[in-house]
Amino acid sequence: MDIEILYHDKFKFEQEEYLFKMYLNRIRKISNNLITKIKTEKVNDKSLIKKIKLKKGTEAIILLDEKGEVVTTDKFKHLLFETSLSKILFVIGGTDGFSKEINNLCNKRISLSKMTLTHSFAAIILLEQIYRSVTIKINHPYHRA
Repeated sequence: MDIEILYHDKFKFEQEEYLFKMYLNRIRKISNNLITKIKTEKVNDKSLIKKIKLKKGTEAIILLDEKGEVVTTDKFKHLLFETSLSKILFVIGGTDGFSKEINNLCNKRISLSKMTLTHSFAAIILLEQIYRSVTIKINHPYHRA
Protein backbone atom coordinates (compact mmCIF):
# COMPACT_ATOMS: atom_id res chain seq x y z
CA MET A 1 0.00 0.00 0.00
CA ASP A 2 1.32 3.42 -1.00
CA ILE A 3 -0.14 6.45 0.75
CA GLU A 4 0.24 10.08 -0.22
CA ILE A 5 -1.13 12.96 1.84
CA LEU A 6 -1.58 16.39 0.28
CA TYR A 7 -2.38 19.43 2.41
CA HIS A 8 -2.79 23.17 1.89
CA ASP A 9 -1.70 25.11 4.92
CA LYS A 10 1.56 25.24 6.82
CA PHE A 11 1.95 24.18 10.41
CA LYS A 12 1.58 27.19 12.67
CA PHE A 13 3.29 25.72 15.74
CA GLU A 14 6.40 23.59 16.05
CA GLN A 15 4.57 21.17 18.37
CA GLU A 16 2.09 20.37 15.57
CA GLU A 17 4.87 19.69 13.11
CA TYR A 18 6.65 17.57 15.75
CA LEU A 19 3.56 15.33 16.20
CA PHE A 20 3.06 15.11 12.44
CA LYS A 21 6.65 13.95 11.92
CA MET A 22 6.51 11.63 14.94
CA TYR A 23 3.54 9.67 13.54
CA LEU A 24 5.03 9.68 10.06
CA ASN A 25 8.22 8.11 11.45
CA ARG A 26 6.26 5.60 13.53
CA ILE A 27 4.35 4.47 10.45
CA ARG A 28 7.57 4.04 8.48
CA LYS A 29 9.18 1.98 11.27
CA ILE A 30 6.33 -0.36 12.16
CA SER A 31 4.39 -0.92 8.95
CA ASN A 32 5.80 -4.45 8.23
CA ASN A 33 5.42 -3.83 4.49
CA LEU A 34 1.70 -3.10 4.92
CA ILE A 35 2.55 0.44 3.88
CA THR A 36 5.42 0.38 1.42
CA LYS A 37 5.56 4.15 0.94
CA ILE A 38 4.08 7.14 2.72
CA LYS A 39 4.63 10.62 1.36
CA THR A 40 3.34 14.05 2.41
CA GLU A 41 3.35 17.27 0.45
CA LYS A 42 2.12 20.84 0.88
CA VAL A 43 0.32 21.98 -2.30
CA ASN A 44 -1.68 24.90 -3.66
CA ASP A 45 -5.07 24.59 -5.42
CA LYS A 46 -3.64 24.62 -8.94
CA SER A 47 -1.11 21.84 -8.32
CA LEU A 48 -3.69 19.91 -6.28
CA ILE A 49 -6.11 19.69 -9.20
CA LYS A 50 -3.28 18.67 -11.53
CA LYS A 51 -2.08 15.92 -9.15
CA ILE A 52 -5.60 14.57 -8.61
CA LYS A 53 -6.28 14.43 -12.35
CA LEU A 54 -3.02 12.50 -12.90
CA LYS A 55 -3.91 9.95 -10.22
CA LYS A 56 -7.60 9.55 -11.03
CA GLY A 57 -8.39 5.93 -11.84
CA THR A 58 -5.08 4.54 -10.57
CA GLU A 59 -5.39 5.61 -6.93
CA ALA A 60 -8.22 5.91 -4.43
CA ILE A 61 -8.69 9.66 -3.91
CA ILE A 62 -10.09 10.44 -0.48
CA LEU A 63 -10.91 13.96 0.63
CA LEU A 64 -10.92 14.82 4.32
CA ASP A 65 -13.97 17.01 4.57
CA GLU A 66 -16.10 18.03 7.56
CA LYS A 67 -19.18 17.14 5.47
CA GLY A 68 -17.83 13.69 4.59
CA GLU A 69 -18.81 10.35 6.07
CA VAL A 70 -17.72 10.07 9.71
CA VAL A 71 -15.77 6.82 9.98
CA THR A 72 -14.80 4.72 12.98
CA THR A 73 -11.26 3.46 13.45
CA ASP A 74 -12.35 -0.01 12.36
CA LYS A 75 -14.00 1.32 9.21
CA PHE A 76 -10.92 3.43 8.49
CA LYS A 77 -8.70 0.33 8.83
CA HIS A 78 -10.91 -1.47 6.30
CA LEU A 79 -10.71 1.53 4.00
CA LEU A 80 -6.90 1.32 4.10
CA PHE A 81 -6.35 -2.39 3.80
CA GLU A 82 -9.37 -3.73 1.96
CA THR A 83 -9.41 -1.49 -1.09
CA SER A 84 -8.89 -2.87 -4.57
CA LEU A 85 -6.32 -0.16 -5.31
CA SER A 86 -2.82 -0.35 -3.87
CA LYS A 87 -2.45 3.44 -3.67
CA ILE A 88 -4.44 5.96 -1.67
CA LEU A 89 -4.26 9.72 -1.98
CA PHE A 90 -5.61 11.60 1.04
CA VAL A 91 -6.29 15.30 0.54
CA ILE A 92 -6.71 17.75 3.43
CA GLY A 93 -8.48 20.92 2.37
CA GLY A 94 -7.66 24.48 3.19
CA THR A 95 -9.75 26.98 5.11
CA ASP A 96 -12.44 27.19 2.43
CA GLY A 97 -12.70 23.45 1.82
CA PHE A 98 -12.67 22.01 -1.70
CA SER A 99 -13.82 23.37 -5.02
CA LYS A 100 -16.64 21.65 -6.89
CA GLU A 101 -14.08 20.38 -9.42
CA ILE A 102 -11.99 18.67 -6.71
CA ASN A 103 -15.12 17.21 -5.08
CA ASN A 104 -16.13 15.72 -8.43
CA LEU A 105 -12.71 14.08 -8.90
CA CYS A 106 -12.63 12.20 -5.59
CA ASN A 107 -13.71 8.62 -4.88
CA LYS A 108 -14.74 9.24 -1.29
CA ARG A 109 -15.10 11.98 1.30
CA ILE A 110 -14.54 11.19 4.95
CA SER A 111 -14.64 13.24 8.12
CA LEU A 112 -12.34 12.63 11.06
CA SER A 113 -14.75 14.40 13.42
CA LYS A 114 -18.10 16.12 13.50
CA MET A 115 -16.17 19.14 14.76
CA THR A 116 -14.21 21.45 12.49
CA LEU A 117 -10.47 20.84 12.82
CA THR A 118 -7.50 22.93 11.77
CA HIS A 119 -5.68 21.40 8.81
CA SER A 120 -2.69 20.61 11.02
CA PHE A 121 -4.83 18.76 13.59
CA ALA A 122 -6.55 16.89 10.75
CA ALA A 123 -3.13 15.86 9.37
CA ILE A 124 -1.96 14.67 12.80
CA ILE A 125 -5.18 12.74 13.46
CA LEU A 126 -5.03 11.19 9.98
CA LEU A 127 -1.47 9.97 10.56
CA GLU A 128 -2.36 8.68 14.03
CA GLN A 129 -5.29 6.73 12.57
CA ILE A 130 -3.07 5.27 9.84
CA TYR A 131 -0.56 4.26 12.54
CA ARG A 132 -3.34 2.82 14.72
CA SER A 133 -4.75 0.87 11.75
CA VAL A 134 -1.34 -0.68 11.09
CA THR A 135 -0.93 -1.63 14.76
CA ILE A 136 -4.37 -3.27 14.76
CA LYS A 137 -3.52 -5.20 11.58
CA ILE A 138 -0.23 -6.53 13.04
CA ASN A 139 -1.67 -7.14 16.54
CA HIS A 140 0.58 -4.55 18.16
CA PRO A 141 -0.55 -3.48 21.67
CA TYR A 142 -0.68 0.28 20.84
CA HIS A 143 -4.39 0.13 20.04
CA ARG A 144 -5.29 -1.22 23.47
CA ALA A 145 -2.43 0.12 25.58
